[in-house]
Amino acid sequence: MPSRSFSFPALPAETARAVEAVFGKGNIYLTIGDQIEPLLADVNLGDLDPAGEASMTLQTILALVTVFQFAENLPDRRAAEALRSRLDWKYALHLPLNYPGLEPVTLCDFRKSLVHDSAARQALQQIFDRLAAVGLLRNGDQQSDVVQVLSAVCCLSCLERMVEAMAMALEALATYQPEWLRTVARPHWYERYYGALSTSALPHLPQDQQALAQAFGADAWHLLEAIERANAALARMPEAQNLRRIWHQQFDRSANQVTWLPPPSRTCLGERQVARDAP
Repeated sequence: MPSRSFSFPALPAETARAVEAVFGKGNIYLTIGDQIEPLLADVNLGDLDPAGEASMTLQTILALVTVFQFAENLPDRRAAEALRSRLDWKYALHLPLNYPGLEPVTLCDFRKSLVHDSAARQALQQIFDRLAAVGLLRNGDQQSDVVQVLSAVCCLSCLERMVEAMAMALEALATYQPEWLRTVARPHWYERYYGALSTSALPHLPQDQQALAQAFGADAWHLLEAIERANAALARMPEAQNLRRIWHQQFDRSANQVTWLPPPSRTCLGERQVARDAP
């Protein structure tokens, strides 16, 4: 399919001035912003959205942000925050200072649209290779293919959703049923979900992600079982229902063993349809 006619938007003068006042030379995102036209030259950007339902500018931004996420080990929410707040990202993407950012789900939906579209994946691979060539990626990541990139970003985002769902459930229970929560909480939960673990600490290596996900899944299963044994009112809490939904999307349990099955076999690249068995 021929590419739709497209020229990347010009760098806003206000963004250029702000970056010049803050950054010195050597920031990779400034290099990308300065070279964005040649970096995207000959990439069939129309393949990123063959149906033509979104603007090519948006699709190109989503493709670039996906590679930025992979390079910085960022799940969707933190990537959306970076897009809204970071001057160097705005410079790289030629965005105005008041750019409002994107919802995290927009990044997830973009990845899903690429799963069964080989032409779209090829376009993203070209973008990835060109950003790797100018030095965005770590040495070990430079030879990755686009399937690895999509899966890695999805795994991080799944971990983020799981830890946030667990933290929200614990916070709600601590507000409404603090005495009950003390009887079921495990000693490490406070540190894991309120203290030491932030999304910036999510691991990069797949084996470390798997181990952390297993820990999240076991904690959540323990809490969900306790909620089911307690009373129906706790089970109906929105935070408990959200935790249950996310757990069933990402985990299996058999023979008393909780198992995390990361994308593409589970969300976010592949939605899992599950029976809503207890807990």
